[in-house]
Amino acid sequence: MAKRETKLTLADIQQNADEFNKKQKFHIDKDQGKFIYYYPKFSKRKVTILINDLASTIDYVQQNNLDFFKNDHELQHYVLFLVIKHFTDLKTELKDKSIESHFATMNNLVEIGWYDLFLTEMFTMQEISNVLEEISKRLNLSMQFLELEKELIHKIKSTDKDKLVKEPSLSTR
Repeated sequence: MAKRETKLTLADIQQNADEFNKKQKFHIDKDQGKFIYYYPKFSKRKVTILINDLASTIDYVQQNNLDFFKNDHELQHYVLFLVIKHFTDLKTELKDKSIESHFATMNNLVEIGWYDLFLTEMFTMQEISNVLEEISKRLNLSMQFLELEKELIHKIKSTDKDKLVKEPSLSTR
């Protein structure tokens, strides 16, 4: 028997949105009673904020000639740290901290084994994959825009050269 159709309502939208704002408790060390709150489902809005954070961090690192992101592995490592940051209560802890302290926190998480624990035990692979996929899509889109910009600049320069050749200068008139 087919399900009865119902019209979408604001209550439906709110109910679905609420699913992305529910936090759960993850026990890091039950013996010590250590836990962290995290979002098991990643909202599109929070992923966008994560990507903006990544972009501003890359800009900061480049402008300040910091010794970070020397290779793709370091960048990937930091992206996964941003997943931990943005989808746990660490975001509020790191809110007003420097980029350098973000890197120090990431390294400390790796050192004590919580980086891997969070990524393998707390979050689902699907949610992490969705973030990486969105970053990839935006990167590809940015690269396409850069190509279009290059093409336009090339066409404008070609058009300007053609105009100079076709239009006689004032001295030859």
